[in-house]
Amino acid sequence: MSSTRSTLPLVHSGKIRELYALPDDRLLLLATDKVSAYDHVLPTPVPGKGAVLTQLTTWWLGQLDDIMPTHLVSTDVPNDVAGRALVVEKLDMVPVECVVRGYLAGSGWKEYSESGTVAGLALPQGLQRGERLERPIFTPAAKAPQGSHDENITFSQLVDMVGEQTALELRRASLRLYVRAERIAREHGLVLVDTKFEFGRRSDGTLVLADEVLTPDSSRYWSADSYAPGTEMPSLDKQQLRDWLTNESGWDPDSQAPAPELPEEVVGSLSHTYADTYRRLTGGEVVEAAPLEPAAEAQAQPVEEAQTPTPEPVPYVEQQPGGEDYAAEQHVVEEEPAEQQPVPEPTVEEQQPAADPVGDEDGEVSTFIVDVMLREDIPDAQGASITETLRRLGYTGITVRQGKRFEVDLDGVLTQERIEELRRATEALLVNIEVEDYEISLVGDFGDEGHDHDGHDHDHVHVDHDHDHHDHEHDGHEHGPQDVEGEPGADEQSDPAPHPGEGEHRDGLGE
Repeated sequence: MSSTRSTLPLVHSGKIRELYALPDDRLLLLATDKVSAYDHVLPTPVPGKGAVLTQLTTWWLGQLDDIMPTHLVSTDVPNDVAGRALVVEKLDMVPVECVVRGYLAGSGWKEYSESGTVAGLALPQGLQRGERLERPIFTPAAKAPQGSHDENITFSQLVDMVGEQTALELRRASLRLYVRAERIAREHGLVLVDTKFEFGRRSDGTLVLADEVLTPDSSRYWSADSYAPGTEMPSLDKQQLRDWLTNESGWDPDSQAPAPELPEEVVGSLSHTYADTYRRLTGGEVVEAAPLEPAAEAQAQPVEEAQTPTPEPVPYVEQQPGGEDYAAEQHVVEEEPAEQQPVPEPTVEEQQPAADPVGDEDGEVSTFIVDVMLREDIPDAQGASITETLRRLGYTGITVRQGKRFEVDLDGVLTQERIEELRRATEALLVNIEVEDYEISLVGDFGDEGHDHDGHDHDHVHVDHDHDHHDHEHDGHEHGPQDVEGEPGADEQSDPAPHPGEGEHRDGLGE
């Protein structure tokens, strides 16, 4: 009896997933029960793993599809692959692993303890293992051919690879997705330590979220109730497999020796962990998928539209944790604090390439006011507390929402390009665009310039020469119980709660 795997044309076969051609520029994305670590496929499958990867990806795509388009077309697939396969769009994949790290863990901790940096980015001194980073950081990696390590790259290298516009899109999308996912995971008692995303483009240029999303293979999860900075937190992902391989198997991944068979207890623990992570996030049970029939002995046909193109190698520059494959499987996870310690939502850090300094050779200085307000739909604990206090004092009909104001001096001739530069700097350092809206007002008499910069996702920039009347809008990020999480830097500094740690690249992302 023929099976789906034996009848459909094979487009690509990775370590864990297979892609089959469907009509109308569609692909069947199928997850096997294979497991990989350190760029090797282990000989022992993990029953139920493919079903978890597929069904959890489907669930997460439903949580994130209002942020950006996803590649999911349908879950209606042939019965013999139901529960472990999806119909997806055929995309021109961007050959980059978009890793986001929110906590100091894994190889990130190793690098930090040696050099004070993560992925070459300097971090504050004195951080503990597992501590939450002040802001999530974007640490891309270039995909390498299967069997080779992905290459960790700087943002400027990413720009060289894919162009500035695409690099900025990837960073912005990755950080927005992570912040949303971290909040959702935290609401379900989990800490998303770090994760990796992959993206592709449609023929019209639209950037689309693709491949595996926020699974225990591509992400690092901790339990919130066991969060304890300075200690090794139990993993709810594939890290336990890496730990066994490193500490108990006696196998050297860099040797020519074949990977070992997995003991029954390791397989059982992995299978339970994957299903439990799915259950804790979704509140449901994994739908069992039928065992896979052996695939036909067929070679994947080279197809231009293949979902996972092989990029040219990129020189390694930064001391960044390496990644493993999926479509170059890497994952970063972030961690969450203990139950009794409320964790503030991480703020999006959009690390901008360093700008050339602008002189004030003409002696001109323009002063701007940046007003930042939470979105209406974002809980504002401090504003609510003040409102309640006013009510108790007899002041009724008054509602307070917390905001922040920054004064910024811009040197040099005031041009549209300089104002746009200020907008980018504001998004990168002053505002969490997932949680807040902001308004930029030019102070003083500079003529009737009234620059208006709108059209951004979840933000509003209005430049006016009157800063006394602002319509404050609010965007979508999370904040800590005593701080506006939407504001880079401020949320972590003022929140007394400890911060869970960050994830890794080489030590397990996306295998």
